[in-house]
Amino acid sequence: VDPSDVQAGPPHLDDLAPLVRTIASAADMRKAEDIVAIRVSKITAVTSFVVIVSGNSRPQNQAIASSIQDDVAEACDGMRTRGNGVPEGTADSGWILLDYGDVMVHVMTPKSRLFYDIEGQWREKGGEYMDLSDVLLPNDPIP
Repeated sequence: VDPSDVQAGPPHLDDLAPLVRTIASAADMRKAEDIVAIRVSKITAVTSFVVIVSGNSRPQNQAIASSIQDDVAEACDGMRTRGNGVPEGTADSGWILLDYGDVMVHVMTPKSRLFYDIEGQWREKGGEYMDLSDVLLPNDPIP
């Protein structure tokens, strides 16, 4: 990766941050857990951000993926995933990939997430976490 091609500054100020926030918010509204966004543009030319979310069931993962697709299309002038808007993988496989080119979204069951450890691999290579606290709702218990 050519360092001169990489945007300077923290991930939350990146030009792609609004898209990442839209994705994280959509996942959060469907009760996704452990939502993380990692800027990887300094270590790969394949994509700029990786967003990883977990759902506790395959139907929930399908709902999370659908919600992300709907919200991104609405917020970003009809933007669709590569491949005619069809996600890669299925809820039955435990892993759905939404490829938006500059942002790749992994919707995974906790078991698949633990097994493949995508987050750990990007962290070890120098990925930068984006603060999502401005879009994620706290998971406080109801009194």
